[in-house]
Amino acid sequence: MPPIFLHMALARDVRDRLTAIPEEHVGAYYLGATSPDIRVLTRWERQRTHFFDLNVLEHQDSVAAMFAQHPELADPAQLNPETVAFVVGYIGHLALDEEWIEQVYRPHFGQASALGGDARANVMDRVLQYELERRRREDPELSAEIRAALERCSLAIHVGFLDSATLRRWQEVAIDITRHPPTWDRFRLIGSRHLKGAGIEREEDLNAFIERIPEVLEQTIRHVTTAHVDAYLERSKERAVAVAERYLGNR
Repeated sequence: MPPIFLHMALARDVRDRLTAIPEEHVGAYYLGATSPDIRVLTRWERQRTHFFDLNVLEHQDSVAAMFAQHPELADPAQLNPETVAFVVGYIGHLALDEEWIEQVYRPHFGQASALGGDARANVMDRVLQYELERRRREDPELSAEIRAALERCSLAIHVGFLDSATLRRWQEVAIDITRHPPTWDRFRLIGSRHLKGAGIEREEDLNAFIERIPEVLEQTIRHVTTAHVDAYLERSKERAVAVAERYLGNR
C-alpha cells in the first residue's frame, strides 16, 4: 500500500480535481489522508482503521464498510467543515490502498502471482512503494506546502473512533514525515519486517542490500511494468475523486 507521504502527495493531486475542500481545511484533509495508518502509533490491527480484511480475496468496499461501522460520519451535512475535509481525505486513502491491494500487490506480488507471495516478493513490493514515494519527495515545494497545511490544522475534528489526543500526536508524526529527504536511507527501517523475512538482518547484509536497490528496483519495475504502475496511479486517483464526490454529494 502507498506509504504515508505518497498518500499525502496523491491527496494533493486529488484535491486539484475537487472543488469542495476550502483552503482553511486542507490541513484536516491531508491529516485524514494519512490517518488510516495511525495504527503505527496505536498498534491497532490494520482492519480497525482500514476496514479491509487482507485475508479475504474477494473484492471489498472499504469505504462502504467504514460508513456501515460509523454511520455518524456518512452524512457530511451533519458534520463540521473540518471533519468533512478529514473524512474526504480518509476515504481517499482507503480507496488508494484498496486499488493497490487488488490491482498491484495481489496480481504481481501476492500468493496467486508468479512470485507466489514469498519474502522476496514482499520486499520487491516495498521497494516499489518506497520509490514512488521517494520520487514525490524530490519536490521540496510539495513537501513544504503539505507541511504548512498540516501545521495550520486546528484539529476541530470529531471522529468517534479516533480521539483528539491521538490525532494530535499523529499530526506531529505526519508533519515530521514531510521532512524526510528523498533518499533510500530510511528503507532499512521502513522495510525492516520484510527484509528480516528475506533473511536480511545483519548490518552488513542491510548495507549490501541498500547498495543493490537500483538493481532490485529495475527488476521490480520490469516485473510490474511502468505502464501498469502509471495506470495504478491514475486509476487510484480517479477512484479517490469518485468516492469523495459521492460522499460530498450527500450534503
